[in-house]
Amino acid sequence: MPKKSAPRFRAVLFDLFDTLVDFDPNRFPEVEINGRPERTTSRAAYDALFAAGYSLPGYPAFHVLWMENTREVWGERDRDPALREVSSRERFRRLAARLVPIPPREREPAAGVAREAHMKALIASTDFNQANLGLLGRIRGAGLRAGLLSNFDDGDTVRALLARTGLLPLLDPVLISEEAGYRKPSPRLFGLAAEGIGAAPAEILFVGDNFAADVLGARGAGMSSAWLNPKGAPVPEGSAPPDFELRRLEECLGALGLEEQRKAP
Repeated sequence: MPKKSAPRFRAVLFDLFDTLVDFDPNRFPEVEINGRPERTTSRAAYDALFAAGYSLPGYPAFHVLWMENTREVWGERDRDPALREVSSRERFRRLAARLVPIPPREREPAAGVAREAHMKALIASTDFNQANLGLLGRIRGAGLRAGLLSNFDDGDTVRALLARTGLLPLLDPVLISEEAGYRKPSPRLFGLAAEGIGAAPAEILFVGDNFAADVLGARGAGMSSAWLNPKGAPVPEGSAPPDFELRRLEECLGALGLEEQRKAP
C-alpha cells in the first residue's frame, strides 16, 4: 500500500471583509451633497455630534472637512513605505481638530463620538453568511488551525463584529492592522500572523479577496495564496497568478485537501 502523503498545510489564515464577512458600501446612509446623492457615514457622525450638543458648522461644510481629513490620512498611510497603519482614533482626532467651533478641551471626546457613530454605520453595512461558521468548524475539525489577518483601523470594532457573528471563538490568532501597527502586504504583519498561528509560512494558506494585499502579501511572506475572486477578474498585468483561485469561499476546502473528506459517506 502506498504511503499517504503528509498534508501540505497545517494552518489557514483568512482576510475579513469581503472574505469571511461581506461589506456593501451601498448600504451606507444616503445624503445629498451639492445636489447629488452620496453614500457616506459622515451624516451618522454629524448627527451623533449634534445630538451630543457639540457646536458644529452646517452639514455640507462638515462633510467637506470629513472628506479632506480622510484623503489626508489615507494618503499618508498609502504613501508610507513601511506600510504602517493609521488608527481610527488618530483619524478622528485629526477630524475633531478641524472642527474649529469645538473648544480644544472638548475635541478628544468629540472624536470618540464621531468615531463610534461611523463604526456603527460601517458595521451595519455588512452581511454574514452563517455557512462560514460550518466551514471554519470543518477546517478546525480536520486538525488545521484557522486565524484572521485583517487590514482595519479599529480593532475593537473587528472583535465586536467577530463576536456578533460567532466567528471569534473559531479564529486564533486574530491579528488586526490597527493593533499590530502595520498593514498588509507588510511582511512584518504576515510574519506576526505565522508566529501567532504556530506554523511555518510554507505550511500556511492565506485566503483573501484583495490581490495586492492578500495574494502578493502572502507570496512575499512565503505563504501560499487562495484568491477569492467571485467575479473572475483578471490577474493584474505583470503578476504571477495565485496558487489557487476561488469563486466561492467554500472552495478553499479543496485547496486545503479537505474536499474528498467532505464527500466521503
